[in-house]
Amino acid sequence: MTMHWAVENLGDGRRIFVSGAITEEADFQPLIALGGEGRLSLDLAGVEEINSCGVREWIHFVRRLSEQAPTYDLVRCSPAIVRQLNMVSNFRGSGRVGSVMLPYYCGNCGEEQFRLLELPPEGASPAIADLVPCGACGGEAEFDDLPESYVGFLARSQNGSRKG
Repeated sequence: MTMHWAVENLGDGRRIFVSGAITEEADFQPLIALGGEGRLSLDLAGVEEINSCGVREWIHFVRRLSEQAPTYDLVRCSPAIVRQLNMVSNFRGSGRVGSVMLPYYCGNCGEEQFRLLELPPEGASPAIADLVPCGACGGEAEFDDLPESYVGFLARSQNGSRKG
């Protein structure tokens, strides 16, 4: 699996959809030039995995992107991206995390599903539902992580320890 991306032009900027696996083979160079023109959003819902070399490539990318576009948004961050946001202090660069995908698992039918969580303004804690209706069987799907730590990166940025 490799990384893929697509660009959607918006009236006031661009949205870049990134999907697949971010590895040492990821080529972000074409995306850096897109950062200098209007508002930029990186839609990361399709990122399924990111390895350690991919983290290195991503960090180089957001550093260069931050020079081109000091303000950009990371939206619909997949669980793979959220794990990195929680572990790597400068993973977002100068970007703002606007939303994350919450993982849920239904023990009744085995279905994994994701729900969008729009993040509140800084200072507010987001509410994560422990249970949601399963879209496949109608049963209850349980949040598939620890709610108190899944968006732990928000507390770090609010406490002033954000780097990047």
